[in-house]
Amino acid sequence: MPETRRLDAAGHVLLFLARLLLEAGADSEHVRRRIEALAERLGFAAQLFLGSERLLLMLGDDQAYRTRMGHAIGAMGIDAGRLVALEQVAAMLASGAITVADADARLFVIAARKPAYPAWLTVLAVAATAAALARLFSASWPVVGAAFLAGLVNTVLRRALPRWGVVPAAAAVLTAAISGMAGALPLRLIGADPTLALVAAGMILVPGVPLINGVRDLVRGHAGVGLARLANGGMIVLAIAAGLATASLATGVHLPVALSTPNLRLPWDSLFAAIAAFGFSILFNAPRRTILPIVLTGALGHGLRTALMAVGADIAVATAAGAMLAGLLALWTGRRLRAPWTALAFPGVVAMVPGSYAFRGLIGAMDILRSGTETSPALLAASAAALIGAAILTVAIGIGLLLASAIGAGMGD
Repeated sequence: MPETRRLDAAGHVLLFLARLLLEAGADSEHVRRRIEALAERLGFAAQLFLGSERLLLMLGDDQAYRTRMGHAIGAMGIDAGRLVALEQVAAMLASGAITVADADARLFVIAARKPAYPAWLTVLAVAATAAALARLFSASWPVVGAAFLAGLVNTVLRRALPRWGVVPAAAAVLTAAISGMAGALPLRLIGADPTLALVAAGMILVPGVPLINGVRDLVRGHAGVGLARLANGGMIVLAIAAGLATASLATGVHLPVALSTPNLRLPWDSLFAAIAAFGFSILFNAPRRTILPIVLTGALGHGLRTALMAVGADIAVATAAGAMLAGLLALWTGRRLRAPWTALAFPGVVAMVPGSYAFRGLIGAMDILRSGTETSPALLAASAAALIGAAILTVAIGIGLLLASAIGAGMGD
């Protein structure tokens, strides 16, 4: 084909691939490197500029040059199955196994692909994750059962509300409120404390991957996309806090800002972390062949975090170490399964995301707003500690994964 047509076709496919990678959970630096390396393999020089809403690609050779702007970037969440499929297309295009036109057709199919798992399995898996998270907080068995019920309601609403046109923030408020009430009311009837059921109902809504990727983007110099991810994630966390506050008022349960959640013994901690990782792997649409490695990654990473805290390590240091171990395990298994390591790491580390800290801190802020000048110093301190803890632990997870990536790069990954 004429050079300009070849250039335009390559630019279209590269921008299409870059957008899908970002939406599927890839971090910005990986996308930039992947696209520019692909362009070089196709015989072009390229520079990819990543904005918070659109991508800009400068592509050319000695004969022609083009600057193209991509379509608007959609929600940057996580779809591990799509991420694996996209990386496979990129690898085949780089090796010459497929043409640019073939890659375009494959990307179109991937973009339209439905989730790999049936709705009933996703609902049950995420409900089990909510129950496992409650147990990781040392909840009693009646509370674990209520958290399972809250997770069922949560997942059904999470799937239905977007199809009804409800915007993400409003969907998060409604889902947290209704599922929180579904978990709290049965416990109120039997006289049990429903606090941890409310916490678990909020935890499975927290956009952990966008928050972690936002930290990674900022560290690697992609401030625009990083801040956008953190802002969107922060908005959803605020919406979850509003929903839980609504559930709290409706059920007469006061969600405390300070919450003591002692760790389980190590074998039980690893077991329930594995259950949580399984649920997240289904929710994130991970390929079947990656589920067992993800479960092991989640169990060992969270187990290391708990073991370090048991011997007196600071929670931030323990969290960073657990995330780093999860990242290293994901790198090792990803090489053998020919899958991007982040697709295996993210479902395994999301259980460490400090969502409960964030929305407890925000609920404390709401209490401060209501109390005004009569706010107690204890409430101020507890709210600030929760919010600071959420920020530090999210950064710790991002740093742990970045260290794992750096170690993998040093070992030739």
